[in-house]
Amino acid sequence: MTVNGNGIKTVGFTFITGVLAGGVAGLLFAPQSGARTRRRLGNLTEDVKERVGVLAEDTKGAVESMVERGRRLVSA
Repeated sequence: MTVNGNGIKTVGFTFITGVLAGGVAGLLFAPQSGARTRRRLGNLTEDVKERVGVLAEDTKGAVESMVERGRRLVSA
């Protein structure tokens, strides 16, 4: 399967949007004390940061691979 730059962006945007929407929905439909909600929001934020970092690394690898492939095609 070939993934172009736009496909990677779409997948990343969809993933991040889903994580955020799920987190917000979970907090809204399961009310708790303020301290506990803040703690859960902090944990959710850390989780999103971690996942975005992983996505960024994956995207970087895919872009580097595409650049290398382009270089080979140009030099051939």
